[in-house]
Amino acid sequence: MENVAIIIVDLLNDFVTGNLKCERAGRIVPNIKRLVDSSHAHKVPVIFSNDAHYAQDAEVVNKWGAHAMKGTKGADVIPELKPTKNDYIVEKRAYSGFFETGLDSLLRSLYGGMGVRTVVMCGLHTHMCVRHTAADAFF
Repeated sequence: MENVAIIIVDLLNDFVTGNLKCERAGRIVPNIKRLVDSSHAHKVPVIFSNDAHYAQDAEVVNKWGAHAMKGTKGADVIPELKPTKNDYIVEKRAYSGFFETGLDSLLRSLYGGMGVRTVVMCGLHTHMCVRHTAADAFF
């Protein structure tokens, strides 16, 4: 695979230990940590696609309750995966990491402007945000 990027979706405190805790996180996080460490070692870009909601994000907040509110500890990446200065953080306010964010232009700008050709995606609640982000990555 060439021009690969890793996209990690919503590995945030609120999804691992907080308001929308995922019981499977304990089994998932160590594997994602290995992926991140290997990516760093091979200079593969790591992108965190993170919920960062505002109180007025009614569609999401009314359905799921207040979670990953921008500027709160719940919206921070979990300590085990703390982003490095070389990683990228792209905030999102909808299920897809591409909807009204700079993720598409970031992917196109990497590798000296040649762009990413392959994305490897992981995260929590795959039936929601990972699924929508993956579908939009296809397009």
